[in-house]
Amino acid sequence: MVIRIPHALLALATLVPAVAARPGQTCRKVQHDFPAGTNKNDPRAEAVKQAYVREWNEYYKYAFPDDDLMPLTHNGTNDLFGWGASAVDGIDTAIVMGLTDIVEQQLNHIASVDFTKSAYIVNFFDINIRYLGGLLSAYDLLRSGKFSNPYDEHLVEALLSQAKSLATAISPVFDTVTGLPASQMNFTTGEVIQATSTIKGTHYNSTNTAQAGTMILEYYRLSDLTGDESFREHAKKAESYLIKPSPAPIYPGLIGTELDTDTGKLITFDAGWEAGVDSFIEYLIKTYQYNPSDEYAQQMRDFWVITAESSIKNIALHPYHRPELTFLSQSDTNGSLMWTMDDYACFAGGNLLLGGAYLDRPDITELGVKVTDSCHWLFNTTTSGLNPSMIAWYNANNTAYDTYNNNATYRAEAAKNGYFITDPSYRDYPEPIESIWYAYRITGDTRWQDYNWEIFQALDTKRSKSVPYAEISDVNAPGGGELINYVASFYFAEVLKYLYLSFTETDVC
Repeated sequence: MVIRIPHALLALATLVPAVAARPGQTCRKVQHDFPAGTNKNDPRAEAVKQAYVREWNEYYKYAFPDDDLMPLTHNGTNDLFGWGASAVDGIDTAIVMGLTDIVEQQLNHIASVDFTKSAYIVNFFDINIRYLGGLLSAYDLLRSGKFSNPYDEHLVEALLSQAKSLATAISPVFDTVTGLPASQMNFTTGEVIQATSTIKGTHYNSTNTAQAGTMILEYYRLSDLTGDESFREHAKKAESYLIKPSPAPIYPGLIGTELDTDTGKLITFDAGWEAGVDSFIEYLIKTYQYNPSDEYAQQMRDFWVITAESSIKNIALHPYHRPELTFLSQSDTNGSLMWTMDDYACFAGGNLLLGGAYLDRPDITELGVKVTDSCHWLFNTTTSGLNPSMIAWYNANNTAYDTYNNNATYRAEAAKNGYFITDPSYRDYPEPIESIWYAYRITGDTRWQDYNWEIFQALDTKRSKSVPYAEISDVNAPGGGELINYVASFYFAEVLKYLYLSFTETDVC
């Protein structure tokens, strides 16, 4: 089974035996015991595959080799450093779908890129999740023996050599006082650029939790494939400040989003599973699955369990008079609950399902099901059939955070749906789709397949009949409101992958 890390697939272990051998142990199966031939020739899988082909052809015609497609103006944008992000990030999906002609185009492009040069300031986080994740996952998939690999050997090997080249080029970001990575780098001058934060009048060199904690899978894998331990050591050093946080978070295991790169100390307490901290939590349990015999990975497992248990106790909340809904609340920078949740946090359902099943913790798995069901509810209650980017709700005392409390429009919306929308845009984020896929593969309940099919139909037809893949500004407006001139690389890399895998035979990944 392919493990999906937040924005780039790494072909490692999770639900069924891994496509690439992991150190130390055969993968433990946690997938539902499906009958042989389940989903064989399901036409829904072919429909998703054809959607990938259509969108790739649009990207290739109008935007390639730029990073991302601008579908309204029929051109490209280099928002991810000019290396062709959609080709690199999306190659694993094309491999899994068996789209050999497209994979050939992507492989030839990847081999031609000089990943040590860019005309743009590069961001460490996106280099890792879009590029290193894409390169390593494609390499492992093609080396697995499970997928078609008619390609020239040098093109396949270029995936690994390019990953090592890029990771080496970005390595100066670790030359901070603590070893926590700086945020950006100028590849032309070699300058490392620190992010800064001002908290209560004090200025810090800073990084966010997701950036510091969302590289350990890629860097572990890169060390295992190349024999160069420096990558693993960089990741472990950064991770050490997160799994042994100082000062202690208000809720155990739920750390804030900002760290001081000079001291390693947390400087905010805005905890939850939201953007800025999300993928750090995600990687904890997946790194343990990758190598459960690794002592450091065991520490990450233990911290993940604390996080999950603390979530059950402290932030898994029901809206007022809606016990059937369970959302994971964010907190503000002081640690006060906000009764809000962004789309990113919907990944938590799948992560809790996966970790709970792997560790035989039915209480954690149960929360995963509840959160995934509640995230799906967000699709069911909008005009477009797509979920909003941010919601909030009234708590058990029928109060909301800050200015939301006395808003009559929000109260009417919450009375109807159990929540109200604070950001109505839909930005192709894959997290709910991923969690629904996990729910299907772990529980075996086909209702989850039906949910993802409904989402695909909304994606494919309901946004705009003329430009179905543009992002939209308002999930409740006719046609999605104003269309947004952008298709992110993760639409190829994640959205279409998890939709496709929801309908394939269950031994495909």
